Amino acid sequence: MKIKSFILTHTVLSAILFGVVFSTILFILGLLISDLPEHVLLAVFTAGQILLSAASLLLMRKLDLFSIQDFRFEGMGKGFKIAWFGFVYIAVSFLMNFFQIPENNFISPNIFYLFVVILHPFIGTGLLEEVFFRGLILKILLKNNRFTKKGIVKAIVISSVLFGLVHSINIIFGQPVLQTITQIITASTLGFFFAVVFLRTGKLLIPIFFHGLLNLTAQIFNAIVIPEALGQAAGSENEILMFILLTLFEALPVLIAGMILLRKVKPDALLEDFTNN
Repeated sequence: MKIKSFILTHTVLSAILFGVVFSTILFILGLLISDLPEHVLLAVFTAGQILLSAASLLLMRKLDLFSIQDFRFEGMGKGFKIAWFGFVYIAVSFLMNFFQIPENNFISPNIFYLFVVILHPFIGTGLLEEVFFRGLILKILLKNNRFTKKGIVKAIVISSVLFGLVHSINIIFGQPVLQTITQIITASTLGFFFAVVFLRTGKLLIPIFFHGLLNLTAQIFNAIVIPEALGQAAGSENEILMFILLTLFEALPVLIAGMILLRKVKPDALLEDFTNN
């Protein structure tokens, strides 16, 4: 009970500590399996993410933050209409990735690896990060901010920034600094959009779907394009130019879309949903 009381009264500190623990666990898991073949590594990492998702859901139950309504399929169609911009963004993202691939570099994939690559964004990363950051962290912050409009914005911003900062761990795994900064910015704005979509639709399944589909638009090429071609595509652009383009043409539209959706998030309706959990 003391831990629960601390979490619900020191929400920002708790959110930061949860983020640190989350990053540390994934970092340790990555180190432990780094020597495995790529297809096995991804399968094991996905299994680890599923276990962390289960742990996050259990913690939500302990904190009285879990709602089965978040995972019901009823009303999904209406939710997709509200979040229609997500489909546009994902389509553009896929085309941008596709046209970066040099010609004649597509290969016949390993079927098992292709299967894992397709599933991983949804039942691995998408599920874990949405349950953790939108299901657990965002709800903790919302409960403490008394469901005022200002409190809702504060909760969304804090959870989204934490979501972005967690991606800084990729520097440790050798990702270039500038690319990591770009990823932090775009992840933060996507976190903002996913959070607002969740609050507007009342369905955690919707941001899980969008998150998974977005990740798939990039990860699918790992299974169907030779690694040398992927490296060539990644290194063929001016880094500074790509930083500016990704920030302006990816992060900014997502942020604007999220802010437009945020205008119709009603504090009274959110309070009622939490009360009925």
